[in-house]
Amino acid sequence: MKIRALQFFVFGLVALARPALGVIVINSDESANRVTPTNGAPWQYVARLDDHFGARASGVYLGNRYVLTANHVDNDMNNVFLNGVNYAVDTTFIPVAITNADLRIIRIVSDPGLPFLHLASTIDNTFNRPATMIGWGVGRGTAIPNQGWNWGDDSTRFERWGTSATLGNYSTDPVSGFTFLMTTFDITFGPQTGQLTGGDSGGGLFENLNGTWTLVGINSDVDTDNEALYDEDPSTPGNQPDHSYFQTVAQYANQIEAIIGPAPVVPAMPRWGYIVLAVLLILIAAPFLPRTPMAPRSR
Repeated sequence: MKIRALQFFVFGLVALARPALGVIVINSDESANRVTPTNGAPWQYVARLDDHFGARASGVYLGNRYVLTANHVDNDMNNVFLNGVNYAVDTTFIPVAITNADLRIIRIVSDPGLPFLHLASTIDNTFNRPATMIGWGVGRGTAIPNQGWNWGDDSTRFERWGTSATLGNYSTDPVSGFTFLMTTFDITFGPQTGQLTGGDSGGGLFENLNGTWTLVGINSDVDTDNEALYDEDPSTPGNQPDHSYFQTVAQYANQIEAIIGPAPVVPAMPRWGYIVLAVLLILIAAPFLPRTPMAPRSR
C-alpha cells in the first residue's frame, strides 16, 4: 500500500489503517545512530508521537509549540515525546492538514524552549545533496540473505538517524499530485546509509544548506513495506535498492509559517549601539584594572 498511488477518495480511509513509517542502517552496529549525529543534524527536533496504546509515529518540532508530521499518521496522537520529556497534545488546537500534501500540524501544551527550525524554501536546491533522515521507528529484524532485513518488532523502536543523498528529481504521484524527495538504500553509500521503516512517518529529512541545517522533507513512504532492501531483485545483475520517500517542505513553507507564525527576527544593533556598549564595558571594568603607582613628587 503506497501513499503515492492512493486515490483521493480512499486516501483518508486507507491512510488511517497504514502503519506509520526507525531507520534501518547498513552498519550492523547501530549504536552511533541512536545518539546525536556528529554532523550536527537537528536530532533534538525529532519527536515520538504516542496514542493511548503507545508509540506510533514521529514528528518534527517547528517552534512556538507546533509539530509537523505526516498527514497519513493516525489523528488520535495525544502525547509528544521530545528530548526525554512528554508533552501533551493541545486539544484546543484543531490539527491542520496542509493542502495537497502529506503534511499535518499539531500543537503541544507547553513550549520545549527550542528555537524555530529552518524550513526549506522554493529557492533552495535540495536535489543531489547529502541528507540525514531521523525518525522514531523500528530497527532491523531478521536478515534477508543478500537483500537486506525485515523490519524489527516494537521492542526495536528507538530514535535513529541514517544518511543518504537525495536523487536529482521529485517523485510525483499522478493522482494526488503530492511531490516527494527520494533517497536510495544504496549499500555503496557507506555503513550509515539509512532506509525508513515502521514508525518513521512524520520524522524529518534534513540538509545542511549554506551552513544551516534545514528541514527539506517529512518521512512519508517506502517501496517495500516490512522490509529494508538494498537489493529488491537478486535475479537482476547489480543491486536494485529500495527508495525512501519524503514529502517536500519547500513548496508548503508559506502555508506552514502562516499557521505557526514566522520565526522572531532579532533586530540589528545600530552603529551607535556598539559605541554605547563599549563605553559601558569600559566603565564596568575600570575599577578592576591595575593602576600604575604615581612617582613621589620632589620637594
